Amino acid sequence: MSFAHSRRLRRVVAPALAAAAASVVVSAILPPAAAQAAAITGTITVSSPTNAKVAALTNKQVVNLTVAGAAVPALSEDSVASVGLGGSPCDALTTYVVTSATTISIKTPATCPAGTGDIVITFANGDTLTKTGGITFVTPPAIEAVANRPLINDNSALLATANQSRRFGTSGGQTVRVKADPAFAFDPRSTSGLAVTLNGKAGTNVKVYADATSSTPITTVAGAISALNGNSLTFTTGLGMTAGDPVLTITQDGVSKTFQVAATGGAVVAAPIVTGLSVEAGRANQTNLATVISGTNLPKVLADANDSSKWLIRFCSATATATAANTTGTSLTVTVPNNLAGDAAGLGASTYSGTCSVTVTDVAASQTSAITAGSHYAVLAE
Repeated sequence: MSFAHSRRLRRVVAPALAAAAASVVVSAILPPAAAQAAAITGTITVSSPTNAKVAALTNKQVVNLTVAGAAVPALSEDSVASVGLGGSPCDALTTYVVTSATTISIKTPATCPAGTGDIVITFANGDTLTKTGGITFVTPPAIEAVANRPLINDNSALLATANQSRRFGTSGGQTVRVKADPAFAFDPRSTSGLAVTLNGKAGTNVKVYADATSSTPITTVAGAISALNGNSLTFTTGLGMTAGDPVLTITQDGVSKTFQVAATGGAVVAAPIVTGLSVEAGRANQTNLATVISGTNLPKVLADANDSSKWLIRFCSATATATAANTTGTSLTVTVPNNLAGDAAGLGASTYSGTCSVTVTDVAASQTSAITAGSHYAVLAE
C-alpha cells in the first residue's frame, strides 16, 4: 500500500515540476511588461517672461520654467526627454537646458504660431507634467520695410516717401511717426498696452491713426483690429537720448519687438533745436532788432557763435549776428538781419512781407536745427 501510494505521488508531482520548469524558461525569455506612461501631479510656473507671453514665429526667446510637487521627478538632462510649448510644431522641443533640479530653460524656434497652448514636460520614461493653457504666442509688432521709411518725423508725413525726414535730436520733444507693416495693426485700446522707446528713452503721448498719414487719432475699434492693418502711431521722443543709430522698441499685447537701424533707417543726432523766439515779428528792414533764440544744443561761446566755420545762425538764408550766449546752450541773443524784405537772401527780391524760418547750424557736426513751430520770424505787411 505504501509503495503504491508513493508511485501515485510521483505521477502527480512530475508533471507539476515540468510545468514549473517551463514557466521559468519562458519567464527568462520574455521581457518584463513596460510601465505605462502617466500624467504626473505637480505644477509648472513660468518664471520668465512673467506674463507667459512670447512673440510668435520668433526664434531664440528664452522661456524659464519652475516645477514643484512631491511626485515630480528631479529635472536633469537625462530625465527630461522634451518640452512642449503649445501645439505643433512646438509640442516636443529639445532646445532646452536644465538649470537645476526644479528649473529648466527653453529657447523658442521660429516656427511657433500665434495662440495659447499647454506647456508639457515629457520625461524619459514617458511620464508627463502639464500646465494647461500655460503659454501664449503673440503676433509681435511689425513695421514697414525700411525702403518705405517706417520711422519719420511726423511733420514730414505728407511728403513723398523719399522726402520724408528721419532725423531725431538727442534733446527729445519731437513728434515721431511709425508706419505699421501692411499685415499688422497698432492697437489703440488701453488693454493692448501699446508703448514705444527710442534709443532706450520711453516715448510719451502715444497715439494711433487709421493710416500712415492721418492727423486725427483713434482710440477705439468697433470691429476686428485687423481692419487697421497698415496703420501708424506717433509718439513724443524722450529727453537725453544718446546720439547714434535709432533703435526702436514697440510693445503691444505683452510682447516687445526691437528694430535696429537696418530696419528703421535715419539717425539720432545731437543737433541744435530752436524752440522759440522772444520777438517773433518786426517791420521790414528794421535795424538793431534783438530776439532771444531759445532751444537746446545752441552755441555756448559767443565767439564761436559768430565764427562761420563753427556756427551759422540764419533767418531764411540771411546770417544773423549773436550778441550773447549762455554756457548751457539753451539761449542765444541775436540781431535780426535787416535785409529780409526785398532781398534774395530773405523772403525774395520782390517780396516785402512773410515768414522766415530760423535755423542754427553746427558746422563741424554738419547738423542744422529742424524747423519747429517756434522757429519762425515774421516780417509784417503794411
